[in-house]
Amino acid sequence: MTRTIFTTAALVLATAIPAQAEQFAVRIDAAYQGANDRLMEAMQITEIDSFSQGDAHYVVLDAPDEAYVEAFFFAIGRDAIELNTLDADWRAPGMDGLSVAQRLDFLRAIHCEFCTS
Repeated sequence: MTRTIFTTAALVLATAIPAQAEQFAVRIDAAYQGANDRLMEAMQITEIDSFSQGDAHYVVLDAPDEAYVEAFFFAIGRDAIELNTLDADWRAPGMDGLSVAQRLDFLRAIHCEFCTS
């Protein structure tokens, strides 16, 4: 009886807790114009923000991992220049008071096989 209760509880917790997405900031070749909502849903990608800082253009995404980001950029036909993970949640209440330049300090470049440079 106890084993059944623990097994049931574990199954409930496993289905109730959604998979964690990671946040990625991708430097791209030109200003981001958005993507088709159905494509983003199918690829499990959520756009958080897009902006330009000087001559650099970025899009910030939630995605299960970098392979999803790579597939997304392949699907929309855009070139990624640099792939970054974020050391802090881009949408966190404390982040909205920072300038874009200050927020860029929270980016951590990671290896990117699909980036053009």
